[in-house]
Amino acid sequence: MATMITSECINCGACEPECPNNAISQGEEIYVIDPLLCTECVGFHDYEACAAVCPVDCCVTDPNNVESEGVLIARAKEIHQDVAFGENFESRFRKEAEAAAAGATEQPAAPTAAPQKAPVKAPPAAAQTASAPKPAAPPSVAPKPQAAQPQPAAQAAKPPKPEKHFPGELPGSFNEVYSRIHKQGPLTRPFARAAIFLLQPLLGALPHPVKVELERAVENSVAFSAAGATALNILHNVVLYPALLMCLGAAVKGIDIVFSQQINGYILLGVLLGVIEGAYRLREGIFHAKPADELVFRAAVYGVPLAYLLRPILNRHAGIVRSLPIPVDGFYERGFVEKLERERRYGNVYTLQDWGSAYFLRMEFPTKVPDIGLPARSALPDEMPDYDYDLVLKDGHFVIKGRVTDERIRKISSSVGAFPPEFTTVIPLQERIEGFSHRFADKLLEILLLKQPRSAV
Repeated sequence: MATMITSECINCGACEPECPNNAISQGEEIYVIDPLLCTECVGFHDYEACAAVCPVDCCVTDPNNVESEGVLIARAKEIHQDVAFGENFESRFRKEAEAAAAGATEQPAAPTAAPQKAPVKAPPAAAQTASAPKPAAPPSVAPKPQAAQPQPAAQAAKPPKPEKHFPGELPGSFNEVYSRIHKQGPLTRPFARAAIFLLQPLLGALPHPVKVELERAVENSVAFSAAGATALNILHNVVLYPALLMCLGAAVKGIDIVFSQQINGYILLGVLLGVIEGAYRLREGIFHAKPADELVFRAAVYGVPLAYLLRPILNRHAGIVRSLPIPVDGFYERGFVEKLERERRYGNVYTLQDWGSAYFLRMEFPTKVPDIGLPARSALPDEMPDYDYDLVLKDGHFVIKGRVTDERIRKISSSVGAFPPEFTTVIPLQERIEGFSHRFADKLLEILLLKQPRSAV
């Protein structure tokens, strides 16, 4: 069935560059797909690329235009005469047929296993009744059934994933390479740390991601921490807001109001504003008793404008080449996941810092399986299984390729909007790299890229 775009299209344009046939174009109101060019990505992918990137799931199959795999691959060969399509070309039809065949082979095994279990259950029951008096025997008999637990043994027998190594990777572990790096930067110097320590009441107003970046750059929890700076800023605002309201009252009603009883109302209002804002910023900790390491230390009312003003200075002195993206909250519908989680599935959630002698790269991998509202979703875990990944250092760029390996999730990922089964992230580097080291744990990929000494360049 040829793919079509429904009226729910929000004109984001994400689908147009993904089409291998240039079949998608901007229409009068929404994007449209030319059915004479659409091959449902047969020959190129085992999923429909436009549906995989659509954030609102409006790229759907057209039930009024049914086409077979043979028709679609013939069209692909006609459009791309310079491409040699082999016998095992990519096709979602084959993927669905393999899934159906696998399900058909699994189902007959259930009836054959059931009749065999029925007669076997009777003897154990009789054996249990016959051995019923034996529990009164010495207590040493009781531990034996618990000791013979084959399930944990089977789980332990499963070999752990071996550590991956790639061309250009340095010898030794990540921690060994990390210990050899001398991190440099203005914010690691004593004078800079002292200045940041004194500015904590003001810097605590910044948004949470900026404070976390600053905390990592300073590398000294005494000089600066996101939690401590936020607490100091809340106390600071309890004094700042009354002072601002007093100035506002003096500007509106004259300086004499400062020496009258009316000023008390402005002071009380300012204190209440500071307390209410502080409670809102720490609401998870106050109302849900979350520990400090799980809290989001939100910005003050003037924190976002302050972040825009300080961002160039922080980036220059903290060595932040690329910070975490802030996804734009667009169209929402029931079943849609958090925008940041969607960006993780595209490989966009990463930071890059310049440590002087090396770059430090941190990428967050997907953590949750999307709530897609399909019947098969109940059989899937809530936590996303670990992705497989490949790392390539080539021509001044560092390339990260991630892909879903769980077949249950991969089978549905190609048919769900904004859930590609794999991603490729290309990161340009300003300086030449002599090697790298990496580690991957808890859905977090950390990479150290050692720069080539300037004398050797």
